[in-house]
Amino acid sequence: MKAGRSLQLLLLLPVSVVLLVALLVNYGALSSVREQFDLSTGAQDSDLVVIEEAARFSRDMGLIQRQMAIAFDGARTEMLDELQLYRMHTRIVEELDALGERVRHLAESGLVIDANHDSARRLMASIGEYRGFIAMTTDVLAVNPAVAADFLEQAQAQHREFSIFSSQIVSLLAERARDRNAAQTARFEGAFRGALLSGLILMIGLFVVASLLGRRTGARMVDIADALSTLARSAEARIPLPRIEAMYAGGQGEFARIAGTLLSFRNAIERQRSAEEQAFQLAFYDPLTRLPNRRLLRERMRSVLLACEQLSGHAGIVVLDLDGFKRINDAYGHGVGDKLLVEVAARLAQVVGEGNTLAHLGGDEFAILLGPLSMDAGTAVGEVESCAERVSAALEQAFEIDGVPLYVTASIGGSLFGAVLANLDDPLKHAENAMYQAKSEGRGNLRFFDPVIQAQLEERVTLESELSSAIERDPLELFYQVQVGEHDRLQGVEALLRWRHPLRGLVPPAAFIGLAEESGLILPIGHWVLETACAQLLAWARDARTAQLSIAVNVSARQFRQDDFVQQVRAVLERTGAPPRRLKLELTESTVLEDIEATIVKMKALRALGVRFSMDDFGTGYSSLQYLKRLPLDQLKIDQAFVRDIIDDPDDAVIVQAIIAMSHALGLEVIAEGVETRDQQQLLGQQGCRFLQGYLFGKPVPLDELALRLR
Repeated sequence: MKAGRSLQLLLLLPVSVVLLVALLVNYGALSSVREQFDLSTGAQDSDLVVIEEAARFSRDMGLIQRQMAIAFDGARTEMLDELQLYRMHTRIVEELDALGERVRHLAESGLVIDANHDSARRLMASIGEYRGFIAMTTDVLAVNPAVAADFLEQAQAQHREFSIFSSQIVSLLAERARDRNAAQTARFEGAFRGALLSGLILMIGLFVVASLLGRRTGARMVDIADALSTLARSAEARIPLPRIEAMYAGGQGEFARIAGTLLSFRNAIERQRSAEEQAFQLAFYDPLTRLPNRRLLRERMRSVLLACEQLSGHAGIVVLDLDGFKRINDAYGHGVGDKLLVEVAARLAQVVGEGNTLAHLGGDEFAILLGPLSMDAGTAVGEVESCAERVSAALEQAFEIDGVPLYVTASIGGSLFGAVLANLDDPLKHAENAMYQAKSEGRGNLRFFDPVIQAQLEERVTLESELSSAIERDPLELFYQVQVGEHDRLQGVEALLRWRHPLRGLVPPAAFIGLAEESGLILPIGHWVLETACAQLLAWARDARTAQLSIAVNVSARQFRQDDFVQQVRAVLERTGAPPRRLKLELTESTVLEDIEATIVKMKALRALGVRFSMDDFGTGYSSLQYLKRLPLDQLKIDQAFVRDIIDDPDDAVIVQAIIAMSHALGLEVIAEGVETRDQQQLLGQQGCRFLQGYLFGKPVPLDELALRLR
């Protein structure tokens, strides 16, 4: 509002100055006319005074004439006596004396001088003669009226001459009034023409000044209007306003302030658009590769679906995952891995084809949206395969990253879909499932979506959800399989997990343990198994018949690698009061040897609590004797794969014999699992294996069935 008032003042100031000058000039001209008018009016007023005096003089002389006539008639008719006539004579003489003084002043006026061309003296002489004749008339009127009549006639003649002179004065006044009016009119017209001319000149000057100012101001206003229009319509991130910038840099005053305000507004718009662009990039593009992300890929799929609906065609999606990318990250660092992803994205962009969408889904996973493709499904599949082949070919050459040549391959999954689609996420999910199938079968493979595999994956997802719920509702339970020593004497049991599903029945461990490992559910499940087993150990410890029994509990690699696993076991033992030496933890070779130093530290800490260890499935991995002798183990368990054919396969018999001999050499117990016949039991006994486990001695059974055997 303040800037608007200032701008109005800026525009009105020169106009006001010019108008003020025009008013001053016109005022001077009008003042001159007024002065001339006042002089003319004063002169005319002076003449009117003279005329008025002359008129009164004529009137007074007329009165004297009338008195003379009365006196003359009174003397002639003898109606007036001498005394009365004398009194009238005296009064008339006095009045004539007064008229004489007035005549002297009247004769000295300019108007009388102009009217009497013989000079004012003659007027005075004429008045004197008139006065004398009147005086003589009154003197002899009482004595000789006839003589008085002659004197009166001569006086009347002088009166007539004076009356003519008065008429001349009136005529002169009228002439002089006309002259004055003409002169005044001429002066007024001259002043008016001067004022008009000066006003015209000033108006022309005002027009020129206003035009120049208006052109300059108008140009700036047009620049401001254009700038506002540009700000309103421009969709660019950078909005150029060169004229406004020049106005701000080179000007002062209100226009510079307006220009500064516009530039500030422009900068605010640019900052807002920059923020919006950054938000859009973060929402729809991968910050590393600058490729569309999963969210934008989904939006592009909507557009492709509409095109497929209009053309009755198909669309395809290809998902690829780099093989061995984790190995590159571990070997060279994540910086090199990120550079590799950028280079892979650049190569893929060259082969995806125009109109298709290349996206980075995260990690080392990319997707290519193809479509619309052919109406024929077979031809469309061929187009998807052709794209996958181009992708594989593009990745064949080495990537030069920081001077290091890196080679990568990709496992590729493809999926085909049409206009009719129940769920927009299905095509990408199917392609990813096909990619996982390709990766599971080796490096650099291409697989298309298989409905059977999809059904298995969906079953797996359902099973995972149900398993998560099972942990909360507690339908899990432990089965126990006995472990015997010499003469089939019961030494302990192995706790085996079972899931009693309300619809599926008793779900075997092979159907859900792997899933629990992958999903992380193995952690709460493993903790539950450990706590349940320890609670059972405490119950057996209170009974003399079962106090010497031990329970072997399988510990998963993920569970054992927890940083606080030792603290968890200690807490369970303290909470349940179970005897630690009756708890035996079974670890696999892969779990023990993955991080040997950390494993040894944890095992020693648990051994300090009294817990014992058994290595499960020994012989199936790649155990090193150098590490094996360092581990604080108590027992090795021979895998049932060697025990099953120990009678018929000499190689298995030799392997079992070697394991037993090595265990004895290391001072370790040996237990063989999967024993189903007495021949197997006898052979194992001959080779020195004292502890056995298998169907020969009992299947895994619930706790209540095991309790019947323990009585």
